[in-house]
Amino acid sequence: MTLYNIIFSGDTAQLIRDFQQYSQMTGSIKMYKDKHGNGVIKFFPEYRGIQWLICENAYLGEFRTCVTIINVEINPKILGGVHDYITAATYDDMETAITNFNLISKKISPLLGTFDNYSIKRVDYCINFALDELAPECTTEQMMTLIKRSNIPPSYKEWMCYDDTAHRMKSRPSSFYLMNNSVHINCYSKYMKLKEQNQENIENGYPPIAQATMEAARDIIRFEVQCKYRKIHALLHRNPNAMSDNASNYKVLLSHDACMDRINEYYNKTIGRGHWYTLQLATSLIRSHHFNRQKEHRLIDALQFVNQCRSITKAKEAYQGNDLESFNRTLKDLSSLGINPATIPKEWGIGRIWSLLDAYYSRLSMERINKQYAAVMDYTS
Repeated sequence: MTLYNIIFSGDTAQLIRDFQQYSQMTGSIKMYKDKHGNGVIKFFPEYRGIQWLICENAYLGEFRTCVTIINVEINPKILGGVHDYITAATYDDMETAITNFNLISKKISPLLGTFDNYSIKRVDYCINFALDELAPECTTEQMMTLIKRSNIPPSYKEWMCYDDTAHRMKSRPSSFYLMNNSVHINCYSKYMKLKEQNQENIENGYPPIAQATMEAARDIIRFEVQCKYRKIHALLHRNPNAMSDNASNYKVLLSHDACMDRINEYYNKTIGRGHWYTLQLATSLIRSHHFNRQKEHRLIDALQFVNQCRSITKAKEAYQGNDLESFNRTLKDLSSLGINPATIPKEWGIGRIWSLLDAYYSRLSMERINKQYAAVMDYTS
């Protein structure tokens, strides 16, 4: 989560002095300027799940004055005392995280206020898919290959950087990262991400990530929905229980149902509802429904074209106007049949891979049934 609070510019110098004094007393924080001239304050050498960004001279049009914005990025799990790079924080972690947020702020400066003085600027919703449990038949690299062939919704673009070897813009093979003005969607290999973070830690003087943590992340694919301020604002205005105070807002935004709604919505928009099949098996499934000849050909032709383009998005780029609308309807038809248009390469020797989200929910349901059955057996015995 990222929170923000506003203080008047006249208090900025005192806040900086308070941080400097705390640094001299404890030696536990690191202060420096980023490329935009904003003050960055982090705990050092051990990350504690909280860091600050002090943005000076921000013009507040509503009051026609310049202010200082305090942005605070928190990881509720680590701020709550659980140093775990893999397990995602939940609503249940917030109470301890808020208590520690207030204790840390009080020790540093009264100008930092308490959690209730801040508004929510960004929330990163995420879910971990353990391939060894949900899709043991494929490797992390194979899963990322399929995911990177997924759909890029309108108004989104994929993040890319210049590749010195290929001499062109390319995305990272370890992630499928989409962006627009209000939401970023990032599906990535947690192991590869930790490897990059570990290298950054070493370069910046932080302790390396434990090898045991790296190994625990090896089979994890994380799907992350990063809701920026514009999206957060829209979500709160839709909910009648929001906007009264910050405590209500975080409860609205971080409830289990709210989290799963965000994950479901954006997973289905990008990766899709269907399961992955080889082109041959997906074609056989379509024929087994005995549609009329025109519909059958339309569905199979779409699968073959996506397979040829090696990406749903690249296939869509070949159409315009009514043709694009027709192609999108065909993609929806395939989804309703439980078929992901991005097919499995034949050479992998894998016929089918279940949708990660469906497999996740199925596993949860099975665990719930097993717990209920165990409770009944304990009661009857």
